[in-house]
Amino acid sequence: MIRTLLIVICTTGAATPSFAAPCEIFEHKNFAGHSIAVAANQSLPRLGALNDRVSSIKIASQCLLVAYADEDYRGMTTTFGPGDWEMLPDGWDDQISSLHCNCR
Repeated sequence: MIRTLLIVICTTGAATPSFAAPCEIFEHKNFAGHSIAVAANQSLPRLGALNDRVSSIKIASQCLLVAYADEDYRGMTTTFGPGDWEMLPDGWDDQISSLHCNCR
């Protein structure tokens, strides 16, 4: 019993490495719903199921996310800096259709 308990504590208490994409977009506020992980310096001319449905984003340090209102990098544009954007600013919630994740 004691040996089993020790094994359980050791395996559950171990730190698990987690990979986070430099840019990540989410369907709902507070990073909920469907998401797309975007690699460093990757561009997405179309967002598929998340077209005009992005409501929160995460951006790693050393990265910027350039968002466009229309597919193929057209229409209104804005740039989001590093950080966790739990809610997008007025005019951008459910408006993003293409993007660039630019990282150093």
